[in-house]
Amino acid sequence: MALHFTRSNALLLLTPKTGSTWIRRKVRELGLEVAEVGDPAMREHDLLADFDRSRYGLVGAFVRDPLEWYRSYWSYRMEKGWRPQYPLDEHCESDDFETFVRRAVTVLPGALGNIYASYVGTPQDEVDFVGRQEDLAADFARFLKLAGEEFDASVLAEGDRINATSIRPDYPEELKELITLSEWETMERFGYLDARPDPIGLAEMRARYPEDAGDLRLLSLWTEKIHWAPDDVKRAAGRPVRPETRHARVHSNFALFAQHKKQDPRYAGTRYREALRLDPAHPRTLCNYALYVAEHEGDTAGARALMLRALSGRPNHPYTLGKLAKLTAERLDDPALAEVLYRQSLAANADQRELRAEFARFLAGLGKTDEAVALLAEEAESPRADRLTLLTHASVLARAGRITEARRFQQLAATA
Repeated sequence: MALHFTRSNALLLLTPKTGSTWIRRKVRELGLEVAEVGDPAMREHDLLADFDRSRYGLVGAFVRDPLEWYRSYWSYRMEKGWRPQYPLDEHCESDDFETFVRRAVTVLPGALGNIYASYVGTPQDEVDFVGRQEDLAADFARFLKLAGEEFDASVLAEGDRINATSIRPDYPEELKELITLSEWETMERFGYLDARPDPIGLAEMRARYPEDAGDLRLLSLWTEKIHWAPDDVKRAAGRPVRPETRHARVHSNFALFAQHKKQDPRYAGTRYREALRLDPAHPRTLCNYALYVAEHEGDTAGARALMLRALSGRPNHPYTLGKLAKLTAERLDDPALAEVLYRQSLAANADQRELRAEFARFLAGLGKTDEAVALLAEEAESPRADRLTLLTHASVLARAGRITEARRFQQLAATA
């Protein structure tokens, strides 16, 4: 239910976890003429769409800093129980706060922004008044004054918080960063972003590529997500992951985005260098920057040095070994060393389909067609073989003079 101030014909929608219980109590203490309106099934949280805004002289609602909203929501559910009819509860329920946040920002990124919009409207069609839970007493007084209500302001300063949960989970900066990324637009809209650091430079990326703002936010969250499992293993072993390393990963992926999607190599170089400033030993960043140096600066020796620097810290890093193999084959004219590097990369991680196909083509180019065929044979016969593997296998079979077999794999590739 929402609150209809009958004397002034103002409507206050009660956004969940933004001080609704306190507002109801103060309305009673002030003796204001208020009627509860809306659908009783919604309890006290009817949505803006449930009302004809033109019938009211003033329509308002409150919001809250998303960082605190998520903590409050989880704490409330831990005390009162989860309600699977709500998407956050259905998809993100967990008795561990970190797990809840991780699920929320990846399964339902921007969920709170959608909740707020259902109370305060879209930025293009916002309600008349938006208050902040952090300034609850002052902003509620401001709402009442705008509505034209007469009230004793001193009453609003009396009493303690009510309906506050007793559970206060730990709130490391990493979780705050995740929520900031997930709710970026909402925090920006309601003035909560100014107080937050931006260690990955998302604001700069969004300003440079405004048409890709949503994708950039999702890219940053995806970068975090794919590292959670290995990072958790490191933490369990007593090797915490430095924030600079997490931030460097995102800078590196932003560099790839600028380099390949936006064809903006100069800016990509800036991002690579920032990533390496934060984590000078990050192997994938070193390798990708090496590829950048080779392609855009024409510095093959410099690229090789960067890859060797990456391998000095992670000698069996499969990605770097594979890229160094290709660089060695194509630019350094050392096929023997390239072959060794290809084999080392696959030994470190056998599940590299693109690299395996690349290595097979390399072997065939050296005249080692039987080895190339053998390299792909088992995977090409597998029901899960992808189109690249099938086509490459067909190609090396044809080089080996096995035309009938090559045609069979070409046919399989056509339907893969």
